[in-house]
Amino acid sequence: MGQETAKDTKYASALVTLQGRENKPKIKKPNKLIHDPQVRDFINKQYQGRIVPVF
Repeated sequence: MGQETAKDTKYASALVTLQGRENKPKIKKPNKLIHDPQVRDFINKQYQGRIVPVF
């Protein structure tokens, strides 16, 4: 197998929960915060393309 580098590797992070719990405050609040435009701006500024927000 060829040698992988961080540049060649793609990963995604996601917030997941059990069905039926998606409307609980403990899930809704972090989900709202994760999708905040300020978070996207921070990621873009801080990581300059090394990490890319996909939301």
